[in-house]
Amino acid sequence: MIKKYLAILLLVLVLLPTVALAQTTAPGNPCSLAGIKTQTGGAASTLPRCVNQIYVWSLGVAVLLALLMIVVGGYYYMTSSGNAEQAAKGKEYITGALIGIVILFTAYILLNQINPDLVNFNLDSLNGLNKK
Repeated sequence: MIKKYLAILLLVLVLLPTVALAQTTAPGNPCSLAGIKTQTGGAASTLPRCVNQIYVWSLGVAVLLALLMIVVGGYYYMTSSGNAEQAAKGKEYITGALIGIVILFTAYILLNQINPDLVNFNLDSLNGLNKK
């Protein structure tokens, strides 16, 4: 019975990515060469979108790393088996990761509330900086 469920799960995990290999006609990545060529303004108009995309991806990677640290901290805490030093280390990992996530999203929300252009990079906001 367990082998049957394991075989079904393995089959789903192997075949599921082939369903997601859909291709669109519009380039979704503004940082690619195809994305730059299809834009009317060229590289100057795609730079803000590229910087914004890098910023959003880096937030996602930071959250994934924080989630990994929460899992590692939970592992240390669960396997401490009475060892107070290892339990404290696990708690420290978990609290550090949670504090990091709170700082990331607080910074994003605060920058977005102050000025949305701070999180949505735009070259138009740089006009007039060198004028005297």
